[in-house]
Amino acid sequence: MTSGHGFRTVALGGQPWEEPLPGVRRRVLSGERMTVTSYRFAPGARFPLHRHPQEQIVVVLEGAITFTSPVGAARLGAGDALVIAPDVPHEAAAGPDGAVLVSAVAPARLSPADVTMEA
Repeated sequence: MTSGHGFRTVALGGQPWEEPLPGVRRRVLSGERMTVTSYRFAPGARFPLHRHPQEQIVVVLEGAITFTSPVGAARLGAGDALVIAPDVPHEAAAGPDGAVLVSAVAPARLSPADVTMEA
């Protein structure tokens, strides 16, 4: 990592993998005002219904994933993006080939567990 003049370079690939749920791996990088997470979903893996106070932008790099909220669903493939408003309950389910995506939330998460799981 290097820093100076308002820049800080970090190797995202050097961040440790976490597995918060079966088949869902992530690497997390936080700045002062935003958190960026790289996710790898195994085929059919799910992130259950949850909400968080941050706005979220998701960009799918590989595979397919479906995000569902109480008001609808969005199926995303490579190159697609989704904007999720703060406090909107949502869940995600990877397609049959899995999915690789990048998620940015702002403001920054206080911790990787800064979500409320829905019943």
